[in-house]
Amino acid sequence: MTDKARNISLMIIFIFLIYGIFFLNLFLEDAQISSVERRNLKQFPSITWEKISDGSFMSEFDDYTLDQFAFRDSYRKLKAFVAYNIFNQSDNNKIYIAGDHASKYLDKLNEGEVISGANKFNKLYEEYLKNMNVYYSIIPDKNYFIAKENGYPSIDYEKFENLILSNMNKNMTYINLFDKLEIDDYYKTDIHWRQEKLENVVEELENKMDFESVDDYKENILEDFYGVYYGQSALPLPSENLVYCTADFFDDVSVKILNETTFEYEEKSMYDLEDYNNVDPYDIFLGGPKAAIVIENKNASTDKELIMFRDSFGSSLAPLLIGGYKKITVLDLRYIASPLLTEEIVSFSEGSDVLIINCVDVLNSSSILKIF
Repeated sequence: MTDKARNISLMIIFIFLIYGIFFLNLFLEDAQISSVERRNLKQFPSITWEKISDGSFMSEFDDYTLDQFAFRDSYRKLKAFVAYNIFNQSDNNKIYIAGDHASKYLDKLNEGEVISGANKFNKLYEEYLKNMNVYYSIIPDKNYFIAKENGYPSIDYEKFENLILSNMNKNMTYINLFDKLEIDDYYKTDIHWRQEKLENVVEELENKMDFESVDDYKENILEDFYGVYYGQSALPLPSENLVYCTADFFDDVSVKILNETTFEYEEKSMYDLEDYNNVDPYDIFLGGPKAAIVIENKNASTDKELIMFRDSFGSSLAPLLIGGYKKITVLDLRYIASPLLTEEIVSFSEGSDVLIINCVDVLNSSSILKIF
């Protein structure tokens, strides 16, 4: 091939790549979600004079083009491969691999957010929880176990814990779970803990809160689970099993989830296996992120009731506690504002137990909690 022919060939390939991908993007239908990243993708922004004049349209359009680019996932995998295997970067978008666990490092302790979170729960206590048995716990993230020893940035967890303890109302009892967990109690490719590994956590809660749960559970296995870090890292991480626990007495347990449109409770399943094929397979636990859930044990040997203020970790914990209670009301204050906690949603009965349990990530960004 002559130099001229080679140059023409290269020019044709270059033009095809540039304009071919451009026109491909024009005609491809926009995707609504990224299943591997577990998030909604940006859609074409509305065109208004206000957005054009203040520059927000172009900013939103840039985000849109990045999310809707043809072969986007393939480029993300290529970028991650090059970052890890060629340039030997220690992380990709703060996601790192330590042993066989993937995690996203947390390098900033937001003291103001942590203190604000404690004060929000104090306000919750003063408004609703007096004359109740109130307990609170912090769920450590995976970085607590693996970040520092593997050379990755890490917050001062002792300082974090002390900020919570020194600012929470002294009428609330702290239950320390940091020493009840280890790294293999969490999924390798996900942020969450494994339900079948929570025996020590449940035992500690039982001892401190004075209830007796059920420990005769059957483990049910779902294969090919890929956690949130699988998609975010864009690395070829192996799948793992997701395990959910059932018991014979679950046949007499009802689950009702609040419809956030009608504000009425609707009958649902403890574990909805159809959710396993949705964007986040972890949503099989109590339907995922929901504002309010009521679990009732019709044949409970006790009249004790529990109100749990939780984040997503609580979805897999609550089913393990219902054996010790007649009723558990599960509330997520990221999705329902505290002024909406009316009698129709939750009954704050004198003498009931209350468990406030949230992970480090939520407490370090407590502005997302709708406590007013």
